[in-house]
Amino acid sequence: MLNPPLTDFIAPARFKVAGRCLALGGCSALLYVIAMGSASSAEMVVSDLRLGFGMLSTEYRGSSSTTVTDGDSQITSTSSSSRGRNADDNYRLQLQYVAGKLGPAGGFIWGIGAAVNRSTWDNGDTKAHATTPLVNLRLGYGYAFTRQWHFEITPFAGYGWTFYSVTDDDSSSTNKNSDHYIEYGASVGTFYGFNNGLVLGLEVPYLVGHFDPKYNYSNNDNNRVRVSDASRNQGFGILGVIGYRF
Repeated sequence: MLNPPLTDFIAPARFKVAGRCLALGGCSALLYVIAMGSASSAEMVVSDLRLGFGMLSTEYRGSSSTTVTDGDSQITSTSSSSRGRNADDNYRLQLQYVAGKLGPAGGFIWGIGAAVNRSTWDNGDTKAHATTPLVNLRLGYGYAFTRQWHFEITPFAGYGWTFYSVTDDDSSSTNKNSDHYIEYGASVGTFYGFNNGLVLGLEVPYLVGHFDPKYNYSNNDNNRVRVSDASRNQGFGILGVIGYRF
């Protein structure tokens, strides 16, 4: 026969079709497994108690006025400034409970907690400290990349009280005053939960905090100094977080 039998064409064709079917079936199965794995890895229940510590911005804006009086209550000098003085350091310690249920498209995150901010201004002989305990609330969004790793973006607001103290190395007197404190902002964080419940994370807040301290102290000449400030702390911070997932 000059022409090859028809079966020589049919048999390879059958194998090609079968191979394509197997390939398509395998791809479909693989895509299904990947999709199911992605869906399950993106689901997470967050129920964390977190302890965070780090630094806030040292930038302070606002105005200040100073009045100096002598022992006879006579005003010897006055001055004012429309520029705030940045702090030398500004630390934050916070304890938060954060919860939420994250699905394949993420989910709602909420949290409540308490914090303490501590700012210091060092003018050589004179040092000022602002210690602010507060409570705050956060509401936002979270997304889980895997069953252990997720990120959050959470606007927050808080209210507290700032205790302001000024000490002078050449004076035995320490002045202490207090004023109400309001803060607001938003925080972005990423967190990893281990199988034993341990949670480690990193949080970057952008925070705006307001307080208006008024305080008195004695300077080197034993004159009375009265300072009235309108302070606004503003900027980015960074906090390390350790916690436990229930």
